[in-house]
Amino acid sequence: MEIKQALYTTMRFNFLYVDRYLFRSGWVYPESYIPYNMIRYIVKGKAVFSIDGKNYLVEEKQAVYIPEGCHLACRTLDEYFEFYSVRFRLTTQMDAGDFLADYFNINTITDTNGDESLLQYFNELYSNATSQNPGKMFRLRGNLELIVAWLSEHSPNAVITSGNQSEAAYEPKDFWHREKKSSQYKQDPRIRVVMDYLNSHPTDKIDSQFLCHLAGVSETTLRRLFKQQTGKTVGEYVIELRMQTAARRLLTTDKPISDIAYDVGYDNPNYFTRVFKSYFGTSPYEYRKSARI
Repeated sequence: MEIKQALYTTMRFNFLYVDRYLFRSGWVYPESYIPYNMIRYIVKGKAVFSIDGKNYLVEEKQAVYIPEGCHLACRTLDEYFEFYSVRFRLTTQMDAGDFLADYFNINTITDTNGDESLLQYFNELYSNATSQNPGKMFRLRGNLELIVAWLSEHSPNAVITSGNQSEAAYEPKDFWHREKKSSQYKQDPRIRVVMDYLNSHPTDKIDSQFLCHLAGVSETTLRRLFKQQTGKTVGEYVIELRMQTAARRLLTTDKPISDIAYDVGYDNPNYFTRVFKSYFGTSPYEYRKSARI
């Protein structure tokens, strides 16, 4: 399938978590809903992964792509089973289907065939996640993109086209974008500066006048342009950012769920749980528990 360059430029990855796991013989993970994308690299051993009811034998030097929204179960076949697992979400999704598989032809199982570069990307991703480097988030995103790029490059049916080449492949109307809805993929710089501020301050209280000052427009114009550019109101956009922030903290810290709820602006943990579940399809407790698989 042909893929226009514009699709690459609008897609972004929200890194959530990475870890390296070692399980012994007899490890079983019961079927559970997966509210994010995962890519696993098998370092040692064999196991069976069941993804939406289909069983896959996975073994050393293979990468496994597990899409958001599927149901996953696992069990080991060897005395030792070791793997990396990275979790992330996409800002670009399809209205239905599996975006990375359908449009970038990423397979469920990919053999590395002796190519050590993919393992190196996972090693670097894990090393950066556990470092105190102030630029770690940029390195994490970069390593994640290198992993996805490697998988895409080893799926030969994916072809990038320029604007002067074939128009086959896809239409912009087939996609929705968590950050914007524009068939031309052009963004108003006044709204971009507001989005950049909100992305950098996801837990701050919204100050409409300050946002209007940033954009240099009236409140009415800001509401209209923001909705036009993102498909959401400012409030809806901020809630989504706060849920992403909460999700990351659930996976990377041991803070109580009530404290995380308060950190992202929710005084009532029960209400926070309802909002979180509406976004991720699972409770904060179950979401955190998934970090152990």
